[in-house]
Amino acid sequence: MLLLAVLVIGLIGFTTKLLTGGEDSSAANANGSQTVSASAAGQQSTAKKAVSATKANDGSTTQAPAAAPLVQARPAPTYQAGSKAMANQPGLAAASYVALDVDRNEIILAYGDTNQRPIASLTKMMTGLLTAEAGNFWRPVTVSETAAAVEPNKDGLIIGNRYPRGVLLYSAMLGSNNDAAAALGEDLGGGNYGRYYKMMNRRAKELGMTDTRYASSSGLNDATNSSTARDQAIMLARALENPTFAKASGTWRHTVRWNDTGGKRTYENHNKMLQTYRGTIGGKTGFTTLAGGCLAVAVRRGGHTIIGVILNTNDIWGDMPKLMDAAFKRSPA
Repeated sequence: MLLLAVLVIGLIGFTTKLLTGGEDSSAANANGSQTVSASAAGQQSTAKKAVSATKANDGSTTQAPAAAPLVQARPAPTYQAGSKAMANQPGLAAASYVALDVDRNEIILAYGDTNQRPIASLTKMMTGLLTAEAGNFWRPVTVSETAAAVEPNKDGLIIGNRYPRGVLLYSAMLGSNNDAAAALGEDLGGGNYGRYYKMMNRRAKELGMTDTRYASSSGLNDATNSSTARDQAIMLARALENPTFAKASGTWRHTVRWNDTGGKRTYENHNKMLQTYRGTIGGKTGFTTLAGGCLAVAVRRGGHTIIGVILNTNDIWGDMPKLMDAAFKRSPA
């Protein structure tokens, strides 16, 4: 009887490990270690995370994290003395930029930070947050003709095919694929893009973003989809409090099952800072001809988080390290 009991316990343990161990995702940070979801405000999570195995319609088993509470607004950030003084500026090519000390809720450096501009694919941070907050990552999303036709960055989604919501989240956030972002917006808006844009704008106001007008799920609309460097810093700071968003935003490489081919697909994050700048924990890139180069990053050192946002530059990879170096000098951990 004792031997039988031991065998039963061992079988149960093996089955549990099999169900909860997802082979379709792999995430590594710049040091090659496993990525851990982190809150930019210093909280590791807003809720205790639970993981359950859910069988999708295609028969595969996908991890379905328990939905975290909606992230909340914080008081509007104040400006550190001298934050706008020309003598303190790091000399960037960007038309607008800001560095926000998340822990002190204080803007350290700013130039044109409240000027409204097109933000290109930084828009996908809001789509990523709304997707993360909606949960149900196993939910199959049917791709419409409109979503499949979105150019230019695209994942090649096929009209009428269904893709798990969680796969589209990584496609939009890491690969910056516009068809994936469009499909997510259509899904979250109940098939209506206008309804989804209202969701985006309502959430922006709830988070304290006062100068943002969303009219796109991907950021391709440069005419009426606009924001400011300051608002986008607030956006990233709040979004990183959601553990699902934080994990996706901070993941360098992620592999998923790809049912169209029966194989797998690997996404690599466009945010090179995850690999090249020490302490980077998340962010998003963006580019259109009108918006220029755009970049939002969060860097955490010694338990201290600073978010940098630059808009309309021809040198995002040169500008952002300069901004973050200057910001950490003015606001050390």
